[in-house]
Amino acid sequence: MRKLTFMAVAALALIFAVPAMAQEETTAPPEKKEAVKVKEAVEKPALMVEAELCTGIEERMPTGMADTFAPDVENVYLWCKVIGCKDTTVVHHVWYYKGDQMADVELPVRSPAWRTYSSKKILPSWTGDWEVKIVDADGNEMKSIPFKIAAPE
Repeated sequence: MRKLTFMAVAALALIFAVPAMAQEETTAPPEKKEAVKVKEAVEKPALMVEAELCTGIEERMPTGMADTFAPDVENVYLWCKVIGCKDTTVVHHVWYYKGDQMADVELPVRSPAWRTYSSKKILPSWTGDWEVKIVDADGNEMKSIPFKIAAPE
């Protein structure tokens, strides 16, 4: 009788333990997969950029912001703040006058919120339409900013 009771208890233990173990196995892998997806999304943020055309930079901030400048401006600056960088990289400020590339300035980006700027010397005869494109290290255009140099009065 003792042997029969022991076998019955052992059989009941197996009956209740096996479904619980199987249930644990089927629920664990989906949780792990979801955690991996979230991690991948966090690791690849998109870079964003804020930018201003201006006549000067003071204390790492733009001054004299405008989209039209006098022909005697001498220099136009493009200030930008690159946001979301996880590692060091570069951006390019590519300056165009009437569709022709006039300069390509490579600038380092070394933190998640990095301010930088470039400038372009403007001759008084270079009036008309200008554009500066901010391009990432892979050659993707992040932002394009048109501006004008006014004709002399």
